[in-house]
Amino acid sequence: MAVVEERSEGIGTVTLDRPEALNAMDTATYAEVTAALKRIDADPEVRVGILSGAGGRAFSAGADLKEMHSRPPGDGPWTPWEADRWDLGLTVAKPLIAAIDGYAVAGGLELALLCDIRIATPSSQFGAPEVKWNLLHGFGALRLPAVVGLGNAMKLLLSGEFIGAEEALRIGLVNELVEPDALMPTARRLAATIASRAADAVAMTKELALQGLDAPLEQGMRLYHAYMAALEGSEEQLERTGDFADGGDGKPAG
Repeated sequence: MAVVEERSEGIGTVTLDRPEALNAMDTATYAEVTAALKRIDADPEVRVGILSGAGGRAFSAGADLKEMHSRPPGDGPWTPWEADRWDLGLTVAKPLIAAIDGYAVAGGLELALLCDIRIATPSSQFGAPEVKWNLLHGFGALRLPAVVGLGNAMKLLLSGEFIGAEEALRIGLVNELVEPDALMPTARRLAATIASRAADAVAMTKELALQGLDAPLEQGMRLYHAYMAALEGSEEQLERTGDFADGGDGKPAG
């Protein structure tokens, strides 16, 4: 198996475990990552997912080019398109955090972009080199402009050049830089904070934020009102707002 999964205190961790190949992903690994993400989404005990790469040299160097792009044209039967893989539109409702140490390039950058929050080490590098190989940075090209802005995305996508961690932080590709020994503890602390929040509200907020990237304001507001109606008066909402009124988490000191 090229993927290692762990569960602890509401956090599901998925680690790419092909360090000898810089955690490059062949067809089987893409399928394993997809299955792991589906399990995270389906497990009621898991609130947040963390994605990482083993070995300290790479989060992931992307697709295994020798295996993924060496088949002859038309290899395999045609089937209707469906979002059956994480880089083909599969949605993950639960929050995902990428813990990046080393290269996050090509498909590895796409996997990082699937996540909602990205934490990296100072030596990490990022890039979309597919144009060098006459390939397309598909999922990443669709997601990257919303994360770093169109100009920054175009520079990465069209040049194929890598950027360092400081530049990634500057343009908003990563949220935080930490030393390697602090990477997973930092990711777990943040995951634990998110896991402590109301699960339905977290999932709905994630969807609202992502839908708002493309949807007209009126459509987004309709979705917001529908979700608020689903939460309004729930037992968890009453309990948590009661705690707030009694001076619990989030109440301003005074």
